[in-house]
Amino acid sequence: MDSILENKIPAGTGAALFLSACMFFLLAFLPHRAFADAIALKNMVMDNQAGTISARFGINLTSRQKVIDALENGINLKLECDAVLYKHKRLWPDSKVGKAHYVDRLFYDSLSSEFVLEQPGVPNPIRGKNLENILKRGWDTIVLDLGPWNLLERGVHYQLILKVKLDQDEVPAWLKYTLFFWSWNVVPTATYQLDFVY
Repeated sequence: MDSILENKIPAGTGAALFLSACMFFLLAFLPHRAFADAIALKNMVMDNQAGTISARFGINLTSRQKVIDALENGINLKLECDAVLYKHKRLWPDSKVGKAHYVDRLFYDSLSSEFVLEQPGVPNPIRGKNLENILKRGWDTIVLDLGPWNLLERGVHYQLILKVKLDQDEVPAWLKYTLFFWSWNVVPTATYQLDFVY
């Protein structure tokens, strides 16, 4: 029996398979450098603004050319930021203290050859021919209100989870479900975590 197996499996195949499996897992689970820094968070601050828990941060988009190409080809984009503040408990599941959702829209106006950024609560959109300047003005400081400040307790450990994604806007729901394997994100979703004790 051993001699039959030795004839069918060449010597060294086990080591080659093991090395191949290691390389596969290494490549599959290492972060891809091209996308690792597509959305970068800057200046993350938690503070009290008029009695409200506020998360303030800026967004830096490092893969601008991909976004410019998508916009100039008629694809409307939306930036979504979801923040959830948790009260950390050691023996029980963390409890949610507050949450906030932010959405703005970015598109290219082919008639004026300008990029346009529409933000919630801002009547006049930011317009211009230079996308970098528009994003600096619109995304340099984003403020999310997470609830009343008096919800925080002294000496308690808290955790803020922030998810930021930039994807295509106005994709019909039937198309999303039909092409469920297709990624609609122009750049990958970024997740950030901030731990602090009040």
